[in-house]
Amino acid sequence: MRFITKIFIATIVLVLYFASPSMAQNLRYSYKAERVLMDKSHDEPAEPVVQAIIARYKPEMDRKMQEVIGVSEVEMRSSRPESLLSNFAADALVEFAAKRSGSKVDFGLTNFGGIRAALPGGSIRLYDVYSIFPFENYVVILDLPGKSVKALFESFARNRVEALSGNVKLVIDEDDREIEELLINGEKLDMSKIYRIATIDFLLSGGDNVVALKDAVKVEETGLLIRDAIIEKIASFSASGAKVTARIDGRVQYED
Repeated sequence: MRFITKIFIATIVLVLYFASPSMAQNLRYSYKAERVLMDKSHDEPAEPVVQAIIARYKPEMDRKMQEVIGVSEVEMRSSRPESLLSNFAADALVEFAAKRSGSKVDFGLTNFGGIRAALPGGSIRLYDVYSIFPFENYVVILDLPGKSVKALFESFARNRVEALSGNVKLVIDEDDREIEELLINGEKLDMSKIYRIATIDFLLSGGDNVVALKDAVKVEETGLLIRDAIIEKIASFSASGAKVTARIDGRVQYED
């Protein structure tokens, strides 16, 4: 018993010694790393049952994805502070949300990070929309107090702006990163007003550090994805025999 006690005490002493700051300062660490090519050699063989399920549905899915749903006048790409594709997406979001809620939506925003590809010029396939918007981002409509709207745009000025609808005009001083002008539907921000905003659940939850949306006093979930909004907007052009268009209109500007 004494022998076991001595071993226990010795172990405690060693642990305390090696955990002490003085000992930690004398420790040296070395690391070794190598690059590993992640190719198909690392893949696990597919389960026959899974392969059978995929084989059953793949032809129909491929056919559906290749379906042409519209025609774009030009190729549209996404880039900050505004671009053809990001403007198109944010505007489609507002129109989609207003139709679903049956009431006016003051403005819309989505994130640039959720736009992952370009919209091709010419024929637009369903596959293209899924490539551009691959994430399951749901459209939400929220009521946000004026003071929180101010905080939202101030964070855009300090950090980075997200994709905004054409209801907004935002002018940012590029040097001090402060708002020089902010208009919503042609009017200055009203701190006493509750604004209705169309956005996605990712941003509502604070994604991409858009924390001001958490102050929403009411949230309406549509149960539909931003992809649905884009597909519906493209379909509206097709229904009228028009090509899909968008515009850069100076909704976000940086000035010296």
